[in-house]
Amino acid sequence: MELVKLNFPDFKPRLKKNNQDLLQIWDICRKKFLVLTPEEWVRQHAIHFLNHHLGYPFSLIKTEAGHTLNKLRKRTDILIFNSKAEVEILVECKSNDVLINQKVVEQAVIYNKTMNASFIYLTNGFQHIFLKKDENSATYQQINHLPAYL
Repeated sequence: MELVKLNFPDFKPRLKKNNQDLLQIWDICRKKFLVLTPEEWVRQHAIHFLNHHLGYPFSLIKTEAGHTLNKLRKRTDILIFNSKAEVEILVECKSNDVLINQKVVEQAVIYNKTMNASFIYLTNGFQHIFLKKDENSATYQQINHLPAYL
């Protein structure tokens, strides 16, 4: 896989090849190497952005979290919890060649029905869209950035 320069601050990923000669990247949240796919490349950049630039501790970041939606097992890319163990931010990562369009927004909003996060962050590594949930109307407003961790 070609390591594409994404629209994120630089970070130094830990990479290695496995015994099948596949490139892997270290996931600091799951504490293991994962096969490096284009989506994983975006996910790891997003994790490091959330930690190093917005201050969210790795201990409050969960990747590939499973949940049930209409009796179907689904996975969210990244969940950020607050100090009360409530989901604060739901992050949906796409490969850099997938546009963040209305379909992606709708997927994240549907996932958020079970997560009830205050914020949704959609990224393909080039596009970054931030949404804030209005608790009164259950609608979302696009915002310019996510709040930093307090």
